[in-house]
Amino acid sequence: MFWHRWRRRDPEQRLAAALSRCRGQIGKGLQRQLCRMDALALARLLAGTWPHLGEATRRQLCTLVEEEGFVDAWVRLLAEGKAAAKAQVAATLGVMGINRSLSQLLAALGDRDEGVQLAATAALVRLRDRRCLEPLLTALAEPRRWPPARVAEVLLALGPASIPPLLGLLAGGPEDVALRAINILGLFKDDRVIPALEHALQAGTVAIRREAALALGEMGHSAAAALIAALADPEAEVRAAAARALGRLQCRAAGESLQVCLADSSWEVRVAAGAALAAIAATGEN
Repeated sequence: MFWHRWRRRDPEQRLAAALSRCRGQIGKGLQRQLCRMDALALARLLAGTWPHLGEATRRQLCTLVEEEGFVDAWVRLLAEGKAAAKAQVAATLGVMGINRSLSQLLAALGDRDEGVQLAATAALVRLRDRRCLEPLLTALAEPRRWPPARVAEVLLALGPASIPPLLGLLAGGPEDVALRAINILGLFKDDRVIPALEHALQAGTVAIRREAALALGEMGHSAAAALIAALADPEAEVRAAAARALGRLQCRAAGESLQVCLADSSWEVRVAAGAALAAIAATGEN
């Protein structure tokens, strides 16, 4: 049995070696051998060899798979294939930078199989195509269909272009969508989001104020004043979130206010304040 498995893999290994040796034009014979391959096998071969190929070889392969219909076959597999095939095809499309399949890759973010989700996420992160932005923002409203963590990864990869529409969702979206927007905005660590998060911390619902406090804890010391003020919030969960954020910032200016929180009526606030003070004290010991 081992011998037969080795024999099946051997042609792919030989083709991979031949591709890796190319330093320019891919020979006609090698092209014919590639074109005779099964679509899934070719996807696996190209994903494995791509990092070792020169730019000229890569361009020729991109042209070859388009002209010979392999991209169409991969898109069909991504839509209708089994989980392993979907994951492999998604990985290949991402590695090769083929963005003709954006809608299928976006759909695969919500696949029931986690491996397919991860492969589609990695592909979209590689592609960084801004045409994904609008459907990803829409996906934040359907967390049962598209896992918010996967959507967040791609939005982060799209960079600053994601910030204005996320701020729009924070300002005008339903609470559940605004909460997801806050969580993603905090990951950017961009000072441009601070005013909106500070406003949410002052005027949002309890849940939004709590998440805004935690997000501001990722922003740096420019957010400290708003967080110190939030230690007096009427809701204990917001006060506790502000204390945790100040501890994350290791904000020495918050020491006196955190000391007051040690006598808070809520155990959660007292614990968060104690942990924040310990984190701040640790910075003085280093």
